[in-house]
Amino acid sequence: MTQSSTPPIIAIIGCDGSGKTTVCLELERWLNSVHPTKLCHLGRQTGNIRRRLIKLPFLGKKLDKNITKTNKQAKSKEGPNALLALGIFIMSLRRVYRFYRMLSLRKQGFYILTDRFPQVAVIGGLDGPDLTTENPASSITRLLTKLERSLYNWMINHTPDLVIRLNVTVETAQQRKPDHRLESMIKKIGTLQQLTYNGAPIIDIDNNTQPIEETINQAKKAIAGKLNIVS
Repeated sequence: MTQSSTPPIIAIIGCDGSGKTTVCLELERWLNSVHPTKLCHLGRQTGNIRRRLIKLPFLGKKLDKNITKTNKQAKSKEGPNALLALGIFIMSLRRVYRFYRMLSLRKQGFYILTDRFPQVAVIGGLDGPDLTTENPASSITRLLTKLERSLYNWMINHTPDLVIRLNVTVETAQQRKPDHRLESMIKKIGTLQQLTYNGAPIIDIDNNTQPIEETINQAKKAIAGKLNIVS
């Protein structure tokens, strides 16, 4: 295998239900047999938090309604108030922290495999900035929005060496993840096709009906070609 001065970043992206977790875990095991590799999750995982909250007895439905109302306010023409914007910004910092930790591991010489990757092509889309209003009414919100955008621009300047995009239909995603919101899945799948990651090479894999083993084999082949791995 040809060693480069900087260890590679391989990003696995896809909608919920596309098989990212299964594929990432198998690729991590395989790559570790070649070179020390770290799997890094670069999402905020706020969706998981919401799904746990709405399952709470008695309070779940009310919390879900409040979260939906808050999301609408955050995306309004005026934008979120300062307190809400601060909460959104803090959640974005979860991704920034994970990204910084990933870069630290990369500097230590590890190959990096990521589950998800930040982007700025679609504001408010999958793995994009969450403060979406361009000119919010609150001066504090404007400041936080500018700061969030600058942090995302910093992250995307670290272009992945290879992006593997796992594609599924809305129907397949909903069947595999019935507890996920349909509206969110439709938006994520639509966003995926618009992402370019600074011109990084992207390999598209259809993971609708083929066995997951075949999807994993296709991903391995793409990575092996990029890293000059000889089996």
